[in-house]
Amino acid sequence: MKISFTRRAVGFTLIELIVVIAILGALAGISAPFIISQMNAADVTACRSNLSQLGMVGEKYSRDMSHSHLLPTSGMDDDEDTDYNESEGWWLSIAPEMDGTVLPQGKNGKMKVPSLFHCPGHQPEIKDDTFPADVKTISYVSWTDGSEDSDNPNSCIRTSAKQNLDTLPWLSDGNPVKGQSVTDLKSFTKQVMPALQRHQDTLIVLYASGMVKAYEADPETANAEQLFKRIAPSIAKKAKKAKDVQDDEDEEEDEE
Repeated sequence: MKISFTRRAVGFTLIELIVVIAILGALAGISAPFIISQMNAADVTACRSNLSQLGMVGEKYSRDMSHSHLLPTSGMDDDEDTDYNESEGWWLSIAPEMDGTVLPQGKNGKMKVPSLFHCPGHQPEIKDDTFPADVKTISYVSWTDGSEDSDNPNSCIRTSAKQNLDTLPWLSDGNPVKGQSVTDLKSFTKQVMPALQRHQDTLIVLYASGMVKAYEADPETANAEQLFKRIAPSIAKKAKKAKDVQDDEDEEEDEE
């Protein structure tokens, strides 16, 4: 009596492969949002750390007798003692206070600043410990209520002034513009709102007091005016008052 054996081919059948691929796809779909969320959370943590450290440098800067309780802003009056235009960007004033900063060679050279001036969620990514500072690589914009100089809306912030520094932003996520700080809704919409896409629709804000806060908003439905008022109620109120005065003056001119 003969007993026959049928040899099975080694490997997987097409149906088995399809099942395995489907399972792997389902697992990837479940884990991907979690992984992305964790990466975004890490970016937010790193960004908050950056701004917290910049806040400490700002406090040291403002305590310096030569700076007279001031925080630098983009567009403030320039310091003629330097070979570069400090008013172009707030970082040009504060970076020399930090270890690792490389001052520019000549008027056309770029200052190299430490990596904490760059948010990890801001593209392109910065991989070096220092990088050439300009509006494309610096991740933070300066804010001001312009109260230091009534003739210059971008004037620096005086920390000794009688105002609530917990509600006055100094730096936040954003795309800097040379010689301009965030002073009103228009500049907020242009410089800050695009940064919502950096890390899980969250904006990180450093206030003049040194306090750091995070604000969550959906970039597709977020109302710029409402978010502006949440972050900087004092600046929003002052900007609205100035706009109302300007509208009244324009209306009077039209009547004449």
